[in-house]
Amino acid sequence: MRIRNTAVIALLFIVFSSSVFSQVSADPDDFFYTDLNRWETLGLVTNLPSSRPYPMQMVKEILQIVLEKGDNSDRAIAREHLDRIFGRVMSPGVRTEAAYNLADSSKQLGVAMALDANYQIEDFFSVSASIDGWAINRLPNNELLPSNTLSSKDLIEDQVKAGPFYILPSINSSFSVGNTEYYAQAGLMRGSWGPIHSNGVILPSSAFHTGQYTVAINKEKWGFDTALYSLVATSIDNPVEFNPEKFLAVHSIDWRPYRWLSFSLVESVVYGNRIEPLYLLPFSVYFTSQGLVGFADNSMIGGTFSVLPAKGVKIDGVLYTDDIGFNDVIRFNKDQKWRIAGQLAASWAPKIHPMLRFLKADYTMVTPYTYSHKESDSLDSSAPNYQNYTHAGQALGASLEPNSDRLNLSVTVTPLEKLDVDIVGTLIRHGNVNENIQQDWVREYVAGSLDYVTDGSVNNSSYTKTGHAYNHGTPFLTQDTLQYIWQTGFDVKCRLPVLKTGGYMLFKLGYRFELNLNDGINSNVYASDSSLDPDDTAAVDAAAAAQLAEWKANAGGREIDNIITVGFEYYY
Repeated sequence: MRIRNTAVIALLFIVFSSSVFSQVSADPDDFFYTDLNRWETLGLVTNLPSSRPYPMQMVKEILQIVLEKGDNSDRAIAREHLDRIFGRVMSPGVRTEAAYNLADSSKQLGVAMALDANYQIEDFFSVSASIDGWAINRLPNNELLPSNTLSSKDLIEDQVKAGPFYILPSINSSFSVGNTEYYAQAGLMRGSWGPIHSNGVILPSSAFHTGQYTVAINKEKWGFDTALYSLVATSIDNPVEFNPEKFLAVHSIDWRPYRWLSFSLVESVVYGNRIEPLYLLPFSVYFTSQGLVGFADNSMIGGTFSVLPAKGVKIDGVLYTDDIGFNDVIRFNKDQKWRIAGQLAASWAPKIHPMLRFLKADYTMVTPYTYSHKESDSLDSSAPNYQNYTHAGQALGASLEPNSDRLNLSVTVTPLEKLDVDIVGTLIRHGNVNENIQQDWVREYVAGSLDYVTDGSVNNSSYTKTGHAYNHGTPFLTQDTLQYIWQTGFDVKCRLPVLKTGGYMLFKLGYRFELNLNDGINSNVYASDSSLDPDDTAAVDAAAAAQLAEWKANAGGREIDNIITVGFEYYY
């Protein structure tokens, strides 16, 4: 056994050193976590750590609990996961995908050779890794995806091509030390935080992968998680140029008075262009620590809850505060600054109907200027932004622009064993906050010496030379012109185990219809005009009115997409 362990460790070390693998069993998008969401809703598994993915030790304990408490169907699924993740160390495979947009005849095609590895070397030490070596004709930022949807691939653009295909590896790795009560985990992988994982507002599993270092304490009545994520900063002028030394530190403490009820207090800070040991202290208050460095960073605080009010029903909530007008709040002023992201989700895993497997509805809101901090209120658009809530130019929290909300509904039915059909519907609303912004800021945008971002995106900060816009107000979706995005469709997945080896085959078919109204609002409302005299208020206001009228004339429009996707995976 010792010789075998040594050989496997040596092999994994060689592979990791040559950047070959990425996360498998601890990947928060692995279909183990899809099943886990249902098991949590059923109450089979409760009070898990806030930070995902979990190490193999935790994954194994979860599956053993389901084997003990679940019905025949859930036990069969748990056994398949055990065989796939723990049955063998390495699994070679292949993945293929194709997509076609009926609206404009655009195409996407990709194929990947893959190799997965999962190995629990001892009860307290495990590693998990894999590779997807892709040949694909579209980069992640140009994939055929519905609006406000991020790519599932962790690919970095390179010039290695074969004809129309980019040849790119997806590289991740992870290891963990500890047991199910105390563990540390580190790796290059995707992560998620909070009770709502796939599209949450703190850190969703849809966000691009990061280097991360996590420590967790998981007791029956309480829990503590702390993590440091290595991010990439970008600038407004060059969003594809990556700059290192941007970090997100997060920690939370959970209170679990009952198996059916838990609360969490979560705090985070985004900072960069330096290493800051203060934020490595686990039991500290980030806002207080930020004061010791001159309040130079972007700290956020929030809370979450999860409750199981009935058998097979789960309700989750998250409130994540970016910036609020504390003095206005305590004085009960009507016009207050609420820069927050909030989410409420309800899940149902019914047992009364054999085909209806899972139902989930969630609502997400992101108020104006949330996530959009500037680097020390810098107005240099060419400088990397180390404080906004983005990673590699993409949303790190909710995949929504500020001043947006989203309603999701998904239903999973199982008409046949091993065949799942997900029926989904989404409504997204978004407004450009500059359409009804105060006139002081309009004049700064039009007659100032700088070209400000006024497109309503996460790059659109509230700060100008005049100060911060809406420091005593929150114009959440109060604009006359709103963008509406309706999405509906389905995903069919047939997952079959390869019994001889513990591998699996997966067949996928998907369809999305999207109607996008008023997508022209995502352009700059105002632009600087150097010919204007800032002291000539009448002329500035007239020019601003003309720019606003032109923007409104171009804000409308309708775009329809019909995207069909197919895919196949085989892991031996």
